[in-house]
Amino acid sequence: MAGFDHNMPLHGQECSPDCRRSRTRYVSIMPAAHPPVLPASPAPINDVEARLITETIRRFFGDDAVVRNYGPDPARLALHVEANRDIGMAEYDCLGELMARIDRNQISLDVTRRGTRVFGNAKLAYRQGTIL
Repeated sequence: MAGFDHNMPLHGQECSPDCRRSRTRYVSIMPAAHPPVLPASPAPINDVEARLITETIRRFFGDDAVVRNYGPDPARLALHVEANRDIGMAEYDCLGELMARIDRNQISLDVTRRGTRVFGNAKLAYRQGTIL
């Protein structure tokens, strides 16, 4: 890039000698790395609620659906479902039925189709969730 001064500080910061040698200014302003977040164990669910949840979810997503509880807060129920069926609007119908039958402040239901890429809350469910 013509007219680009590699020795000039970025955003009022002084460049380090390493910055000048590497011909890039971004080395001097990289944030410090943080350690990974430790997994939190999910809040326990009693047997009656667990049976109700699995029956409801299997009715909407089939008998081979895998249900995981991964939320650490007992007032908020966080569930993940892995199913072979197409998800569509069944996710919202199932969530509505769960909200009507279970008394919690918040119920979160994430549904992924088996074999698809996992991201977001589904990753948390796979890493720290327990299968109901």
